[in-house]
Amino acid sequence: MIYIGMDIHKYFIQGVAIDERGRKVEELKFKNELEEIERFVRRFGFEVKVAIEGTFGWQHVYEILEYLKVETKLVNVRRTKVIAESKIKTDKLDALSIAQCLRTGFIAEAYAPKPEIRKIRDIVRHMLSLKREVKRIKNKIHSILLKNGIKHGFTDLFGKAGTEFLKKVKLREQDRYRLDSYLRILNSLNKEVNETAERINKISKADKQAMLLTTIPGISYYSALLIIAEIGDINRFKSAEKLCSYAGLVPRVIQSGNHVHHGKLIKECDQNLKWILTQCAHVHVRCCNSKITKHYRKVGKKRGNNKAIIAAARELLVSIYYMLTRKEPFKING
Repeated sequence: MIYIGMDIHKYFIQGVAIDERGRKVEELKFKNELEEIERFVRRFGFEVKVAIEGTFGWQHVYEILEYLKVETKLVNVRRTKVIAESKIKTDKLDALSIAQCLRTGFIAEAYAPKPEIRKIRDIVRHMLSLKREVKRIKNKIHSILLKNGIKHGFTDLFGKAGTEFLKKVKLREQDRYRLDSYLRILNSLNKEVNETAERINKISKADKQAMLLTTIPGISYYSALLIIAEIGDINRFKSAEKLCSYAGLVPRVIQSGNHVHHGKLIKECDQNLKWILTQCAHVHVRCCNSKITKHYRKVGKKRGNNKAIIAAARELLVSIYYMLTRKEPFKING
């Protein structure tokens, strides 16, 4: 068996191959292209295992290796200390460290979603990006009004009446130009959001798991698909607690002797999943008198609204875990 470590860059890959005893067999820098990757991997026959870092650009290389039917591991660099804590870092040493970790089994593997999940992730994260861009442009417009001391009484400044106001409001020449420019950008972004929403709705309706999640009050087609995309394979989580930890909805636990201290929420988590769950929790507690809402109210009385929403999001995710594992719809008091 040959073990290959790859240090991936935008235009090239540093590859190092070692044998079962850890001896270096080949060391080569080659282009980050299908033909070059195939040429390097195939020179060792079919008894090959490859490990690559889960950094930006990994998906392209991973999909090529999938196409070549090569067993591939995605490395979590932060948790693979040999690589993360190296004081001397070069492409060759990183690739060699990855290969050695793969050979010895001391490799922290990152989750590589299946192709169908990757497709869903791409579209829902695109929508997330569009919405964040819309919010950024709206903040720019609010800033222009604030700069000019202009106040308004619109509940929704970007509704029909609010938009007409923005088109006619008197401003200095340079600010009028900027506002008109932002309005054109916002109009274009909104069209993209609407088209992407239609595509997401279509994908959600064809996805059994997503439709299962829409039985929860407060979860739309988009949020359901985003949750499914970020979780991936539910079976990779042994318990609901593990899933909540992945979403960053549990506190750090520090134990020393007989003392146990619960700190702030875990920072190393799936931020997209954490964000969408808190958004859904806000809607859910307003429109549904479920056990989640009752828990939210109980925590809110003792610890305030912010912590109550996190508690509600955690309870929501626990329900999602059992719904997906048992393939059951949401039960309000279940």
